[in-house]
Amino acid sequence: MKINKLLYTLLAAVTMFFTACSPDEYSLGDMKITSDDLVEGIAYTVTHDADNPNIIYLTSLLPTKYTILWNHPQGRSQESSVTLKIPFAGEYTVQMGVETQAGIVYGPETTFTVDDFCAEFVDNELWTYISGGVGNSKRWYLDVDSKGQCRYFVGPVYFYGTDDNWNSVTLGQTIDGDSWSWAADWGGNSWVLSDGAQDYGYMEFDLIGGANVTVYDAINNTTTTGTYMIDTDNYTIKLTDVDMLHDPSGTSKCESWGNITLLALDEDHAQFAVLRTEDPCLLSYNFISEEYRENWTPEEESTDVVPELASDWRDYVEPKTSNIMKFKLDEEQPFDWCNLDGTNKNITTFAAVSDAADLAIEFNHKDNTWTVTTPSGDSYTGTYSLSDDGIYTFDQALPVVQLSQSGNANFKSNADNTLRILSYTVDDYTGSLSDIWLGSRCTDDQGSVYQYLGYHFVLQTGSDDGVRYTSNMNYFNTGWTFINSDNVFVTGDGSYTFTVSGSDSSPYGIYIDFLKVLKDNPNFDATVTSIKVDGTSISFDDASIERCLGDDETTYRRYILNPWQSVPAFPDASVFSFTSSIEITLNVVMDSGAPTIPASVSAKKNIQKHKSLK
Repeated sequence: MKINKLLYTLLAAVTMFFTACSPDEYSLGDMKITSDDLVEGIAYTVTHDADNPNIIYLTSLLPTKYTILWNHPQGRSQESSVTLKIPFAGEYTVQMGVETQAGIVYGPETTFTVDDFCAEFVDNELWTYISGGVGNSKRWYLDVDSKGQCRYFVGPVYFYGTDDNWNSVTLGQTIDGDSWSWAADWGGNSWVLSDGAQDYGYMEFDLIGGANVTVYDAINNTTTTGTYMIDTDNYTIKLTDVDMLHDPSGTSKCESWGNITLLALDEDHAQFAVLRTEDPCLLSYNFISEEYRENWTPEEESTDVVPELASDWRDYVEPKTSNIMKFKLDEEQPFDWCNLDGTNKNITTFAAVSDAADLAIEFNHKDNTWTVTTPSGDSYTGTYSLSDDGIYTFDQALPVVQLSQSGNANFKSNADNTLRILSYTVDDYTGSLSDIWLGSRCTDDQGSVYQYLGYHFVLQTGSDDGVRYTSNMNYFNTGWTFINSDNVFVTGDGSYTFTVSGSDSSPYGIYIDFLKVLKDNPNFDATVTSIKVDGTSISFDDASIERCLGDDETTYRRYILNPWQSVPAFPDASVFSFTSSIEITLNVVMDSGAPTIPASVSAKKNIQKHKSLK
């Protein structure tokens, strides 16, 4: 038989593998699998359950080292054995594929028959939600119309990781793999549908003599019909002879519009996701039921939702101790979309351009003048006023500066030359303003403000170049319990003291980080001048205490107690056992004349390596 020939071929190949190759050199491409090999009865079997013939078993006969791919009435699977629960009588097809070195090889389709209707397989809320139940039909509309109105979702298309599913989206569970989400609001992201704001049509699902689906494409005025199958165990839907309703101009986004991952479904709302081909992710097309669409009425918009600033906000934004407030965009989070009350939405999908943090704005509240310096070095100036509501009004439009790599986030003033203070932060250490969010309005098709594009500016103070650097001391014991000091802010040359408070009797490591200081000060140095444990000074040699990089190439680190140092500065770590505090003072020089960090492995890698061995 052909199966025996195949198995002998496999056995010979495996023998050659063990005699001539290492495990890393094994490849399925050597097995010479062809489409003719992947047929029912030779490569796999299709059998009906003896007690319930509507249950069908697909079973691979190939060795377990093969990765199997099935195309079947309920979607796609990669398991060697698959169980199908098919409620409706009819003829169905199945196709087996195998991954080889040359690519995926599929065999011919095999047809099998289901003779009877099995009511218990559609006695599930998913079937009822999507169709209205046995004997009924139900229409679903993409949640956007020709006016750009979204009734339930904030946009008609959301984005998810390739491994997201019902568990992560509907149940809110944390899953392994590629899992993330972005709910793209329509007002700021109408590009998500290639055809823009339209009445796209509907999908109608029924359970009348079978599971039938009709798709009406309103843009092209075409109607197609087919069937559908829900896998209620894996939350997938397979459409046959019809594609899911989508923007026609976006058809090339996906290879298959009939293999749907069901992310959410209830009486009136559905999220049907398909896999995007280029830059893979799940595109969730968001639908609402016809009943919800026809009976929906917009909520009355409140005009009272505005950012609330503390009564003394001017004391921080326009302090009496300084007439000039210089700001630069935050390097880590230069922009974000914000709600009407000024709170952040924390949308992190869009990467900033590399020099975004070089955008600077300066306010002189003595003479009410402003200066904006762009990342390219161009400078613009003018006058402004600041209202009691926290709204800056400029005498001219601010320069437009691209902030995101995708181009959908730009720094700019509103059409009326304004920006609004959305929020600000007061530094716990200095008691002064540390950063501020300024926002430009985002409006919908009707001109209503629905959110802000917020710009996160950090106050530049202290040192000659207007920059200060966050620094801290970190203590950890043999059990990897950390105790951290309060932040110390370095603003220039001088003496700085770090204190860890508490108690511990099993010290293992102590280091002091000066975050991001090397980016602007490559010759930075910090010399240890004093170490006190519980108020008592201990002797040390500064030269023996390691200088190294921290968790990134811009962080300067002094490793006071380093368990990985070849010649430790403190051979007896117990000298750092403490009952109240460890206090270390360093003298900082912003420019020592030459780099002081030797080329060596960063401390972060040492920590990660040690943890992996525990």
